[in-house]
Amino acid sequence: MFKLTKELPFSGYLLIVPSVSVGNVAQLAVDLLIETLKMQKIGLLWHPALIPVVGPAAYAHDTDKITTTAELYVSEQRKLVVLQLRAPLVGALQTDFLDNLSGFARDKQFSEVVILSSSFAHENHQVGARPYRYLANESFLTSRAEKLRTLQWTSAEGNVIHGGGFAVALWNACSEKQLASLVLFNYVSEGDNTADAVQLISLLDQLKQLLPREADGVPIKVAIPSSWKHMYGNAAPVNVY
Repeated sequence: MFKLTKELPFSGYLLIVPSVSVGNVAQLAVDLLIETLKMQKIGLLWHPALIPVVGPAAYAHDTDKITTTAELYVSEQRKLVVLQLRAPLVGALQTDFLDNLSGFARDKQFSEVVILSSSFAHENHQVGARPYRYLANESFLTSRAEKLRTLQWTSAEGNVIHGGGFAVALWNACSEKQLASLVLFNYVSEGDNTADAVQLISLLDQLKQLLPREADGVPIKVAIPSSWKHMYGNAAPVNVY
């Protein structure tokens, strides 16, 4: 399932996985992390649940000439590994894929797994409430409960994230394997979701401090991947007007 071009001791690393969900917010957020931290591609995944995708290089710093469905990137300095997914999973094969993925995280001794996701804006039924929630298992709360209280984040009610893709299923698979795991998601509407992705990275940085800091301690501004220039296709030709 995994083909690594570089073997690393992942013990103590954080693994971030985007769930293909409303507005593709989680995938966009991972794009921002990869580009901002100039993360190195170290492998790819193959599995029957993955729909084949091939395209040009997604990041200016990535020397590979093609992009595929599922790729692993690393920042050794930050002890961070991210999985970028560019297609939804085949439903009937999803469970086996998530079992393999959580098994990989356990066997490689990742310290924590953070799953990014999003949910339909109309599912946020609390008027005036912050537009994001989290789910954390007991293993994660053992070391992060105080930080979560300091941030004053609100835990999601129940274990259902409408429009959140496989986020809860992977969270459950990680919990069954005693992996410290968190789901972080925001409520969004379909459209241009780049701002939602920036917000999701900002929230994650508040918890984990993944972004480098300026001299005054403020996180650096996230870098926009070159692939985002083509996110909505070419501009409409002038002669249509």
